[in-house]
Amino acid sequence: MTKENAAIALELDGVSDEALAELTRRVQDIDNSYRSVAEKMGQLYMCADENKVTSLTRGLDKPMRNASDNEQAFAAILEQLRQHASQRK
Repeated sequence: MTKENAAIALELDGVSDEALAELTRRVQDIDNSYRSVAEKMGQLYMCADENKVTSLTRGLDKPMRNASDNEQAFAAILEQLRQHASQRK
């Protein structure tokens, strides 16, 4: 467990079940949005690639990586919140 994850876990010990559920719900919402954006960017990338719009595909490389990285970060946070909630039960 990273220092950041340990700090989050320690702080989560101090929040109510309702607050934990609300945090989880909000992170889930953001995670869903990032997943949707990453999927749409992938579709745009494939369309640009199929149509040989190389400048656009090159321009999309970094935003696609960022969207993917962000989605993975929120998925990890969501998993940590869920694990914390399940340990309380």
